[in-house]
Amino acid sequence: MINGAALPTEPESQPPSPEAPDRGLDPADRKAIRLCHDLAGRLFPWDLTRSLELALLKTFCVPSISRLLAETGEFLRRPRKRYDDTGLMVAELMRHGPDSPIGEAVISRLNRIHGGYPIRQEDYRYVLSTFVCEPIRWLARYGWRPLSAEEQEAVFRFWRLVGERMGIPAIPPDLPAMLAFNQAFEAQVFAPAESNRQVADATLAMLLRDWPAPLRPALGRLLAGLLAQSEAECLGWSRPASPLQAALLATLRCRSRLAGLSQSLRPPQRSRFFSEQPNPSYGKRFQLHQLGPPARLAQLNSPRWLGRQRRIGLTGGIASGKSTVARLLAEQRRLPILDADVYAQEALAPGRPATLAVLARYGERVRQAPAAAAEGAVSVDPAATGMPVDAPADRIDRAALGRIVFADARERRWLEELVHPLVRQRFSAELERLAAAPTVVLMVPLLFEAGLESLCSEVWLVDCDEHQQLERLIGRDRLSEAEARARIVSQWPLARKRPLVERRIENRGNSEALGDAVRAALQGPPEARTHPPSDQRR
Repeated sequence: MINGAALPTEPESQPPSPEAPDRGLDPADRKAIRLCHDLAGRLFPWDLTRSLELALLKTFCVPSISRLLAETGEFLRRPRKRYDDTGLMVAELMRHGPDSPIGEAVISRLNRIHGGYPIRQEDYRYVLSTFVCEPIRWLARYGWRPLSAEEQEAVFRFWRLVGERMGIPAIPPDLPAMLAFNQAFEAQVFAPAESNRQVADATLAMLLRDWPAPLRPALGRLLAGLLAQSEAECLGWSRPASPLQAALLATLRCRSRLAGLSQSLRPPQRSRFFSEQPNPSYGKRFQLHQLGPPARLAQLNSPRWLGRQRRIGLTGGIASGKSTVARLLAEQRRLPILDADVYAQEALAPGRPATLAVLARYGERVRQAPAAAAEGAVSVDPAATGMPVDAPADRIDRAALGRIVFADARERRWLEELVHPLVRQRFSAELERLAAAPTVVLMVPLLFEAGLESLCSEVWLVDCDEHQQLERLIGRDRLSEAEARARIVSQWPLARKRPLVERRIENRGNSEALGDAVRAALQGPPEARTHPPSDQRR
């Protein structure tokens, strides 16, 4: 169980059963899940843990990743918890399989944690690729035997399944393509940065904390010897002298021979997953709802709204058709619509504190000229916003602001951290005002990204194909294809949202079909989710 029950719960981990429901899985994928269970739990538990530690260090060579990790402070203030949380979730995925109830809950948790940060899709793909490539390389160099071709394919299939369930787009289609992507990404993107060293040093200090202090500097240099020269330089580390590197390699090979001998003489009867062992952060047992940044645990663990009022969270990708569905609900059913975009516009109306903060940060780049302001101003009732009637005419050029924040994930995050709390306040006020209404619709494009699911009793996703989304956005907002793609990738991909909602509204056809889908969604019970939206519901 996930809700309130400690994990792990089984006295001994068992591989996913061949007779378990396949949930549409390819037989080769089902076999890959069972094989990866044995690789991680019985054959190579020590080696796979070490290889993923190395993979973690290599991700710090990507400045966009290390910068984000440094900004969150989790690796700098709480490296042990961050390390253990990652290790526990990875171990539970390999122990139970991504298609199991526990695996689904772990993936849901990962998506909810990552949803609060502006992570580039390329960085998602690269991190996923390290979970495939680093174990293969480590075992070829240091394992008691390398992975067979079948085992390598199984590792690829396993993590491809995880990536698909996380909604990561454009995953390389096969193992050779994954290996090529990994190498090309590292060659093009790895670069020195101060944030690289900050995060890597904090992680190294955590890994060496249990060793005697006099030995830590030498051990740190030895660990750097596992990296290529270019990788060590990206982290600001010095590699050990050649004799020390040779000694490290000899030690690892000696350990491999002993491990291989042990495997042949006494094959392990019990699994040894990381999540089955005591760890410094949680001791012998842990609960899934404990995992994640402490500052966000309350949000991550919030259940759906459980009151009597039906609260429909209406979300989707940009230009997927949310406004059209909201208009149908308002016109045909007379349902009140609470629109996050309207509240965000109110928050950035002339004279508001958020507006002044934006103008102070970006200056004339985003200040709207008076003539343009008079021509294209959004009508906002001053009484509704608390803005004085004679507010100054400092207006934001929303198109100019959009060009800045959609081109820079850090600026977009700054703006969201400024505006999202104000939008949440407006939702709370409107929901209190409409407390007697039997049904309310909350239209929130960034529902999951902003962590607003807990305001809703159910979530609807307005869904369409990516090419439709792109064409609609280009036509609606008169953007170039590059500008439109930048706006699409700034949000969660639709594939990541689909498993988390109760109802999908297909907007791939004509308006009549869309109207039928909306009526069916209102009248019918919520559909079963593929994956749970929160481990607290399980």
